[in-house]
Amino acid sequence: MQSTRCTDMYNDIVREMHRVVEALPDTTPLVSKPLQLLPDDSEQTAFRKLKSLCHQLKRVNPEGLVSGTDAGPSSGPRPRKSPRRGPPGDRPLSLSGLSLDSGLPTPMDIPATGHGSVPLCIPDNLEWDPTNNRLVAILGVERGGLKLCEEALSILRAIKGPVCPVCIVGRCRTGKSYLLSQLQGGRFRLGNKMDRETLGIWMGSQPFQHTLADGRQVTVVLLDTEGMEAHDAKENTDNQIFSLSVLLGSLLIYNTKSVPHSHDLQSLHYIGNLSKSIQVRSSRGTSAEEIRRVSDCLPQFFWLLRDVDLEITDRKGQRCSMKTYLLEKVLKADDSFDDDVADQNRVRKSILTFFSDFDAFALPPPSADTEVIQNMEDPRYASYVTSAFHQGMARVKKEIVGKFAPKTNLAGNIINGDQLADLLQCYVRAINTPGTVPNMEDSWTQTLQLTYQRAVEGAVKIYEDEMKALSRRLPCDEQELLGHHQFYFEMALDGFRVDTELDCDSALMQENMKELEDRCASFDDGGRCSGGILYQYLCENEAKSEEHCREMKNLLMEAHVQPVLDSLSANTQYGDVMRAVEAADQMYWEMAAGPKANDVYNEFMKELQEHRDRVEHTLSQLKDYDRRLEEERVRDQQNRVIIREQEEETERLLQQMQQQKEQDLAKVKAMEEANRQRLQQLSREHQEASRRQTERLERDHSSRMSAFKKQQEEQFRRTTERLENEKRSLEGTMQSLRNQQQQLQNQVSELRNRPPTVVHKRSGGGGCVVM
Repeated sequence: MQSTRCTDMYNDIVREMHRVVEALPDTTPLVSKPLQLLPDDSEQTAFRKLKSLCHQLKRVNPEGLVSGTDAGPSSGPRPRKSPRRGPPGDRPLSLSGLSLDSGLPTPMDIPATGHGSVPLCIPDNLEWDPTNNRLVAILGVERGGLKLCEEALSILRAIKGPVCPVCIVGRCRTGKSYLLSQLQGGRFRLGNKMDRETLGIWMGSQPFQHTLADGRQVTVVLLDTEGMEAHDAKENTDNQIFSLSVLLGSLLIYNTKSVPHSHDLQSLHYIGNLSKSIQVRSSRGTSAEEIRRVSDCLPQFFWLLRDVDLEITDRKGQRCSMKTYLLEKVLKADDSFDDDVADQNRVRKSILTFFSDFDAFALPPPSADTEVIQNMEDPRYASYVTSAFHQGMARVKKEIVGKFAPKTNLAGNIINGDQLADLLQCYVRAINTPGTVPNMEDSWTQTLQLTYQRAVEGAVKIYEDEMKALSRRLPCDEQELLGHHQFYFEMALDGFRVDTELDCDSALMQENMKELEDRCASFDDGGRCSGGILYQYLCENEAKSEEHCREMKNLLMEAHVQPVLDSLSANTQYGDVMRAVEAADQMYWEMAAGPKANDVYNEFMKELQEHRDRVEHTLSQLKDYDRRLEEERVRDQQNRVIIREQEEETERLLQQMQQQKEQDLAKVKAMEEANRQRLQQLSREHQEASRRQTERLERDHSSRMSAFKKQQEEQFRRTTERLENEKRSLEGTMQSLRNQQQQLQNQVSELRNRPPTVVHKRSGGGGCVVM
């Protein structure tokens, strides 16, 4: 419990503070609400709250305290009044003789309520312990590079649609994690120590959906980065983290404290080194012109300046936006030949070249009390943060949300979480390789190949899973099996299209669709299935059909034919034998299944003939036996079997040829649909490029941006020409595919309408059917 002296002092100061605030003019910045002194507060806690009040009093009235009864609303200087005598609870206090610094404990250690962030990549001398949610140092290992954490990669790979990575970079202890907590809702860990608490790059464990202005859905992923320019960091560390942030993000928030000046740029070496840390294409250097051509796939740059309480003015002394101030006073090139100025100009050029979409915003200080600042995430301290900061943070969040956009590749195509994870792996591998820097073109080529490989594997799995389920129903008619194959193959194609719809590369699509087709079912020149998963199931179906039909044949022989043959006598009529054989024959065709039914039936007939030969003498003694009729009956059965076999073979070949044509048709339709989506995407890109170009031109009115306008117009013209050329090329491809589709449909119709020709063998021999 706090002492009576402490309580009296606190109450006196609170009353005096109310008088001071009431005496201030309306233009004075608002102060925080005083911390409430609770009955069970310890004396140390009470002293800490007293200190907070003192800081706020000194801020709003640095010249000294005034009495509420003597202070007026005048806007001029307020003279100090002599303290009048009275009760201790009603007289103003002087802060000059009050010392609250002695005996204070360290800032309160508020326990975390749970972390919603996981490490995406960490220094290679650390290990992530997911059980205890902490990083563990590897003894005897110095930091040399970065390594990825599978937990975060799996979260990324679960994002199948457009992804919007939002990266925040800046010095340590500048409130980066707090801003991301505000955007996502208290998900990122905060620290209140001087050392960095975020090492590497951390990701929010719960990406969230957001609807853009044009109605598209994106999944927003927030990325918190290791603080720059720390006392224990190396220059290479800052370069690695910043380069990865630029390569990964669709929005890059650069978080700094206070308003920068030209000489501050010299410390931003990691920005000036971007052209050395990132390579756009393999065959050429990273020139300014090369960067401008791929500017659409580089992130928007949002410079957030914290703790700004000064009025921002331009060169003429007029109030201006933070963006105008930075462009005119900080980022404007200096013509001096000094070495330091050259470093500053390199930083200026990097910012304006790499980030064509540039914006800035300023935030006022959240509080004058360090305890409040250190515990801003705690709801108990939220009411003590200044209203100006709350209002500014609300505007910042609105600005940031308005800049959400899907991440795109070099060609302007939208990427998903799987592809972002692949790109990150390529970039980290390059960073960890001595003498190598991340290459955007090579990394995307590898990522695209992995995308199509995964699409093929996913499609094959769809097909194989369905065929496995069908395997339990074998044996079945071969035409039925081929019908299931066609249906499942189209399902696999649909899955393939879904997995590749964000980026349609015609050459890769054709190559991988051919692989998908061959792995599912390949046909020889005669239209017969000769490979793939379908061939395996056709063989399995034949094996199960043969096994099943043999079992039926043996059962029927034992149940119907063999008992009659074993009981032949002088009183047995030949008609009894024939009725038993006909019953077995009928039941066989009712129970037989699969493509081996005819072959097994032929064996059935041979066995009957062998039995007949063995009991020839007995049969000849039967009353109604006629050898000539028996031979004719046998020949008739053989002819029926041969005709059935030929008819089924013809139907099977026609069916397999039709399946091949329909499979080709499905591929053509898939290509046509992919090209149609590509045309729509090109149209959207054209409209989006036009919209962004217009917005840029409307925002930029200075003389510097006039030259930039010409460059952007030229880039837009080239982009338009490229898109138009690609559109015409794709339209030609689609017309060719339509022609192929029509030809295939005609061939299928012809095959369906072609009747089989039956040729009967001359007397004395069997009959056959040929195509």
